[in-house]
Amino acid sequence: MELSALIYFVSLVEHKSTHDAATALNVSQSTISHAVSTLEHSMAAPLIARGQHRRNHTGMATAYGQNLYRSSVMLLHWCNDLLLSRTSQVPRFRLNLYSSRRVALPGLPDETLRRILDSGLSLRMIAQFLTVCEAGSIMGAARKLLLTQPTVTRQIRKLENIVGKSLLVRSACGVQPTASARQLIQGCQSIDRMYRQIMKDENVSYFLQIRALHLAAMMPSSPDSSLTILLATLVSYWREKRFSPPLTISTTAAPNIITGLINADFDAGLCDLVDLPADFQSINVETQQLHLVLPRNSQESPAMSFPLIMERHVLAVPGFGTGLRRLTDMFMENEGIIPAGMVETQSLSLLLRLVMDGTCCALLPAGSFNPAMVRALPLPKRYRMTTRLVWKTSRADSVGIERLKDSIMDIQSRRTRGNSTTIRPPHVSAA
Repeated sequence: MELSALIYFVSLVEHKSTHDAATALNVSQSTISHAVSTLEHSMAAPLIARGQHRRNHTGMATAYGQNLYRSSVMLLHWCNDLLLSRTSQVPRFRLNLYSSRRVALPGLPDETLRRILDSGLSLRMIAQFLTVCEAGSIMGAARKLLLTQPTVTRQIRKLENIVGKSLLVRSACGVQPTASARQLIQGCQSIDRMYRQIMKDENVSYFLQIRALHLAAMMPSSPDSSLTILLATLVSYWREKRFSPPLTISTTAAPNIITGLINADFDAGLCDLVDLPADFQSINVETQQLHLVLPRNSQESPAMSFPLIMERHVLAVPGFGTGLRRLTDMFMENEGIIPAGMVETQSLSLLLRLVMDGTCCALLPAGSFNPAMVRALPLPKRYRMTTRLVWKTSRADSVGIERLKDSIMDIQSRRTRGNSTTIRPPHVSAA
């Protein structure tokens, strides 16, 4: 979400049509329409009532659009004051956006909207400025924002050129805000609180931090595994729906996922752990039966018991702390199994490779291996592995987490019905 999109949206509401709004701002009608559609996607709510044809933006705001319009007008008034060097410590409008009592807001002339649009001022610029002030150094802010130091420096200089004032006092120990900067900081923070109220998401700030929704997942066993297909479909689904914030996916061992969630390195995780910390929530994504996976050329009769089969093979097991390792240990204890030897690895792909090469056997869930490449014997039905989407309770109300849950469950539902747009190889089990 950027100032330009808010300017286009406000102009559309005030002029009642895309044609008049585009003419007033000297832009194309498609620019106005695209900006409004992007806002609706980012807020997951309709903002403008449309006519019979979707592109017929009439400028009639919905109830949610009215709230965004009022907050945008307040923000743009503040931006105009900043450009005219009239910035006070706090925004001059303090309204309850959800109150039944409506207070008239001063209008925004077209020349004011054009001035803000042409100034180059952006919310991203303000976000980086606030982060620099919070970190006390440009280098520290760059690390937090995952940007290079020159990039942040350029944004600060642009902001200083826009406001016509020096905002930071630089020294060998870092930076300190000037008196003008302290006024700017308080104004930005007040605007940020107002936006979090509008977005109804206390975990997302478009000003204080710019980051993607970070999903951590267990390392898949192969490119054709059920988990790989789920993750690939999720990326495509997220882009198709044009969801915001952008989604990034990291693969790591299951214990590292929990550690990353606790340290706020990840927002959510896909793992097979059974015992979760008390302040975590989860939903089941898929449950798959375990199989004893043997080299394809193994000669054991299917009538042989599992203990007799496995005493002839070295067993490859996942690392401690994973749900699959817990199930493996439980199976060995319950069935009285003593394998010829054991090899431990955190990599499921290496584990599967050891089986295919004839070095080991392993216990793996359906969907993680190609039955044409190995020999698989199903375990009793009580041995099943469940993959869960997990997140901290403090993130439960996040718009991003809700979208992630809904997206994954929709994908799994489509796969179950056989209507997934992703072509699944025939040997991969459905979730």
